[in-house]
Amino acid sequence: MEKIVFADSWEGYFSDLGLKTFDDFYNYGDAIAVNKNRKRNVQRLTFGTETEPCVFFMKRFHKPHLKDMLAARRACETLVCQAGVEWHNARFLLKNGIGVYQPVCMGQRTRWAVEVDSFFVTKELDAVCLRDFVLDRWQGLDRREQENILIAVAHLARTMHQLGIAFPDLTIWHIFFTPQTLPDCCDLSVIDLHRMSRGVRSRRRKVRDLSKLCWSMLPEYFDDDHRRLLLDTYFAGYSPSRREVLKRVIERYETVLNSRHTSQRYYKKIPQFKST
Repeated sequence: MEKIVFADSWEGYFSDLGLKTFDDFYNYGDAIAVNKNRKRNVQRLTFGTETEPCVFFMKRFHKPHLKDMLAARRACETLVCQAGVEWHNARFLLKNGIGVYQPVCMGQRTRWAVEVDSFFVTKELDAVCLRDFVLDRWQGLDRREQENILIAVAHLARTMHQLGIAFPDLTIWHIFFTPQTLPDCCDLSVIDLHRMSRGVRSRRRKVRDLSKLCWSMLPEYFDDDHRRLLLDTYFAGYSPSRREVLKRVIERYETVLNSRHTSQRYYKKIPQFKST
């Protein structure tokens, strides 16, 4: 059984391009692969003219593991396909005023009610990856601009947590922003929502999100004052003793992450989608 769901008026747009069925999307021949692993991959689709291209990203899932299907069930509190997790999460974030890539359509193929394949298409963000921006321009910013970005990142994390969202992929390469808004403000968006969970009350999971964020901020670019500003902004309203306890927990989690992952993680630029 196959099903495709479109957002807004995108069905007509893709129909005019000859993309109507599940296979039309899933096996589209002119897509460019930008990231892949054994169970999922990301493709870049470009339509329109050379001077006015319209760019989309399609994440395709193939025969997910049972653990992934169970995780999808927990994340959305209903039975959904892998692509459906990102579809529902993106729409939830947009509904709550959090920037994210625009969901365009989602398709799934099942056999005996079990997911076989699925895909999720989004429109390209009019923004840049924060990690790529840090690599290219961070050192040239004045302190005020750097601090405004970090304050915005802290507010983003706190807002998501207040909404009951756990986001274990909260790193600077999953955050996009528009440099044109500097120096006075910073509009942010998040990508790669496959592991995002809603309705989360666990403080431990939220602290782990912060640990992942701090871990992604390499000291070559972010000094102790940067990190202090980020956490102090997030913990605004917390008592000093509680802040110190949580900061120590964050440091412990960071130590574990550093023992498992390479410090060279900044030096490969990524597209808007990153398959994890």
